[in-house]
Amino acid sequence: MSVIAIIDESERAELATNGTWLSRSILHDLRNPLAAIYAAAEVLVDLDLKPTEVKRLATNMYCAAGRMRNLLANFSRLASGNGSSAEICDIRDVILAASEAASAGIGNHGIEIVLDMPRKTDLPLMRSRLECVFINLITNAVEAMPSGGQIHIRTKTAGDYVLVEIEDTGPGIPPGIRDRLFEPFVTSGKRDGLGLGLALARQTVLDHGGDMWTESAAGARFVFRLPLKRQQRFGRTGDLSGHSPM
Repeated sequence: MSVIAIIDESERAELATNGTWLSRSILHDLRNPLAAIYAAAEVLVDLDLKPTEVKRLATNMYCAAGRMRNLLANFSRLASGNGSSAEICDIRDVILAASEAASAGIGNHGIEIVLDMPRKTDLPLMRSRLECVFINLITNAVEAMPSGGQIHIRTKTAGDYVLVEIEDTGPGIPPGIRDRLFEPFVTSGKRDGLGLGLALARQTVLDHGGDMWTESAAGARFVFRLPLKRQQRFGRTGDLSGHSPM
C-alpha cells in the first residue's frame, strides 16, 4: 500500500524561505554520497576482501567524498550570496559522471543503465547541481525496481534546447501523487524519504532556464529541457511550489 505524505501550507511557506531551502537542500543532496561512503566502509570492516575489491571500494569512497566536497563548496557560495557559476559542459560528461556515481551504490541489484547520447552537446551548466539531479532520478529508479530492471537515459537537441529523457522499467508513478509530484514533501512508499528530491531537481532545472515534467509510460518517465545558451536565471533559488513560473 502506498503512503502519501503532503505537508500543510504553513510548512510550504517555511520551506520557501532561503535559509530553510538551503538547509533542506544540503541535507538531501549529502545523503547519497554519505550513504555510499558508509556502505563501502561497512564492507571493508566486516569482510576480508581481495586487494582489487579493497581498491574498488576505496575508489567509491574517494569519489563520494569528492562529490560531498563539491556540494559543500557550492552551498557555501549560495549561502554567501555569490550563487553558482555556470561552465560550458558536454551534457554527456555530466550524465556519465552521475551514472557512475549512482552505479557505485547499486551493487548487485540487477540494474542496467542504458545511455543513448549520440551527439556531443555543449551548454552552460552548474555542473555539480545538475549531477545531483541525475543522481537523484537514477537513485529513485533503482529504489523502484528492487528486483532489477533498466534505466534508459536519452539526449537530443530540439531547437535552442537539449531534451533529456529518463525512463525506467519499474511500476511507474502512483496516480495519487502524479499531479503533486514536484511539490516539496510529497512522497510515496519511501520509508526514509524526505519528499524533497524531485522538488529540488525541478528547481535546479528551472534555475538553468529550463523545465521538467513527466510523461505517460509503462514505468516512470521524466523529461526536461535545458537551454543551449546562457540564461539570466542562473544561480537563483526560488519558488519550490511545484508549479511552472508565470
